[in-house]
Amino acid sequence: MSSEAEKWIPPPMGTPCWVEIPAADVPACKKFYADLFPTWDWKPATEQYTEEKIAMWSYGGKMGLSGGIVQVSAECKASEQKDGTGVTIYHFVESIEDTQKRVEELGGKTASEKKPEGENGWYMFFKDVAGNRFGIYQLKKSCSS
Repeated sequence: MSSEAEKWIPPPMGTPCWVEIPAADVPACKKFYADLFPTWDWKPATEQYTEEKIAMWSYGGKMGLSGGIVQVSAECKASEQKDGTGVTIYHFVESIEDTQKRVEELGGKTASEKKPEGENGWYMFFKDVAGNRFGIYQLKKSCSS
């Protein structure tokens, strides 16, 4: 049985591959975006990714860009955060370590440790030279395998 992750065709390196929207009430936020953008293709919830924790969508087609509304605590209001939280765009890379080195060489800062994303990949947060947070995402399996 193949998973959605196994069917995913990675975009070119550096291309945005994931948009993350934080929300305390994921189902209510999903309803808002589903009503606002009826062309978003919502993925069904799973046991691992329940509707209360994350609502995932794709923009359709084969562009590789998708996103999720991710549960955060009720105290976490993006408008009041000073650490760069809020909507986050993730860029697809081949190597988190190589990208981290390059970010720091260019004056950006590492904002988190490398973390697993389920069984599919790894992600990490950074801040650009203006203090904007962004994420990078790497598959656990090589793109060529």
